[in-house]
Amino acid sequence: MANGERSGSLSGLTENEAREFHKYFMQGFLYFLGLTIIAHILIWIWRPWF
Repeated sequence: MANGERSGSLSGLTENEAREFHKYFMQGFLYFLGLTIIAHILIWIWRPWF
């Protein structure tokens, strides 16, 4: 292995980097999910579809 190369996953991230990325990815996903749930509730109040 040459200097500067890192072993790890196919993405090239180390385990700690992958964990940090996963943490922020999941946090962003949960914010997005919460926003979509709120949007659906507001639209349901405005114009129910059932």
